Amino acid sequence: MINRPLALDSEASEAFLELAQACTAGCGNVQAFRDLVRHSVKPLLPHRCCIAVLGSLVFDQLSMRNVIGVDYPDEWIALLPKELNIHERPVVATWLATREPIIIDPVRDRHLLSSRELHEIEAFALGRLAIHGQIDVSTRMGSYFSFAGTPPEEPEERLKFHLRLIAPHLHAALMSVPAVHAADQADLSLTAVERELLHWVAAGRSNAQIAILRGRSKATVRNQLHALYQKLGVANRAEAVTVAGRFALPWPAD
Repeated sequence: MINRPLALDSEASEAFLELAQACTAGCGNVQAFRDLVRHSVKPLLPHRCCIAVLGSLVFDQLSMRNVIGVDYPDEWIALLPKELNIHERPVVATWLATREPIIIDPVRDRHLLSSRELHEIEAFALGRLAIHGQIDVSTRMGSYFSFAGTPPEEPEERLKFHLRLIAPHLHAALMSVPAVHAADQADLSLTAVERELLHWVAAGRSNAQIAILRGRSKATVRNQLHALYQKLGVANRAEAVTVAGRFALPWPAD
């Protein structure tokens, strides 16, 4: 029996063309990237949620420049460190070593996972993972995409085939998100109030607690945080915490 090479059918070809065009156009903000994944990636790569990471690797240390979750648990994103040793993440280390798509079944591949990776998959019911990325030598940056909850009936070889097709385009889209390029300077435009708000958010304080600490109403704090998130190009508290860690702002004393 001769194994025929995989190919896109007419419907998938149309979906891929749409994805390529959308990625070429770029993403004006984080929400645009999320919309692109939901509307243009899912038809090619069915999944429940996705996390996209852009970072740089120096020796064994991975510095994450930007992290975008698409329907991913906020609690999981909030737990991500800003820097990590790749040997603490065998799946990431394996991908970096091979640069090939990886499919992780949490039952079958349990022995390949660190205790932390296994705990995260089980705690957040992530299911089967489809992983790939792209290394951009010219910018010394790399992207890493993990699609969780891929349907068990979806053949692994087809998932890998589609990952190889979409990764370069999705990398370009992730690189185009303005928050990626502005992150190093964004703290310069924050007011003293915004810096304080970001401090309390990073410290895990609720809106009610921040209101008491700042002597403001909860409605005022909610509106101020909404404006802050818009300025930072983030959608929720978890992403704001990620940004706070990058900025190294001079926080006020508790």
